[in-house]
Amino acid sequence: MTIIQRLFLVLSAILFSACSAVHNYTDTRQYTLAIGPSSRTFLVHCPKTLAAANPPLVIALHGGGINGKTMERFSGLSEASEQYGFVAVYPNGSGWLKRFLTWNAGSCCSYAEKHDIDDVAFIRRLIEYMINRYHVDPSRVYVTGISNGGMMAYRLAAEIPDRIAAIAPVAGTLTIDPGSIHTPMPIIHFHGTDDRYVPYTGGRGSRSVIRNSYMPVEETIKVWKRVNQAATIPSVEELPPSHDDGTRVIRYTYKTEQDKQNIVLYKIIGAGHTWPGQPHARLLLGRTTVEISANDIMWEFFRTHAKGTSDR
Repeated sequence: MTIIQRLFLVLSAILFSACSAVHNYTDTRQYTLAIGPSSRTFLVHCPKTLAAANPPLVIALHGGGINGKTMERFSGLSEASEQYGFVAVYPNGSGWLKRFLTWNAGSCCSYAEKHDIDDVAFIRRLIEYMINRYHVDPSRVYVTGISNGGMMAYRLAAEIPDRIAAIAPVAGTLTIDPGSIHTPMPIIHFHGTDDRYVPYTGGRGSRSVIRNSYMPVEETIKVWKRVNQAATIPSVEELPPSHDDGTRVIRYTYKTEQDKQNIVLYKIIGAGHTWPGQPHARLLLGRTTVEISANDIMWEFFRTHAKGTSDR
């Protein structure tokens, strides 16, 4: 690992850990899963009240330079799982140090990419484990993630679409060959226009210390519009402001013949590299919006998308 990569991982850990709320997650447990000759770890939060005998599963992928435990605090998804009755899982990526981990999302990032870690196989095996151990509904498996985790969500949608019903990337764009994507996938994407790590307009982030040049958000959506055979022109709505937080939210909705909300993009004017609705360190990550809650919105989207069905 180069000095630059080490600095990137340490900086990322500081950024995300510093802005995590303090919670006591006594109901979240860590497990180990054998993947070939190696083993991988993940955290499971099973809510006190499940939505069904075969509950939905939401897999939340951390950003580069942090881990599943920090992701749980950063996203607030365990609180959402208690509210909505889904099982939340926080897998750990790979790296030299257990708190500084990344995902092999294609052309990003750091340790996982350089060592060609097969994270797709890990998540596929994890889903199988959750179906067998926790009896989650195989038709209602969803993936979200921020930054490098959002990029990994896109890769999983492309490579194991048979296992995933919908994805919700946050502040992460496509980092695989668009020509390798062949199967439609419902998508809801959240991204701030002032993101200095994974810029909305693409390229290298002004605060990024790695050399990756990222695909623009709108180009990422364009790729999936083609695959999903979604409408070229979206319905556009600027949400009425309810807080004076310096952000505005514009929602772009692309429909298909079967699904009136097949791809949804939340463009957050003035927001940084943050999780909408959650408290973050503005100095480091940029402004976060409280106009919307990513957790509430993505769950409503997930709820109406299961394998073999669509929201008409």
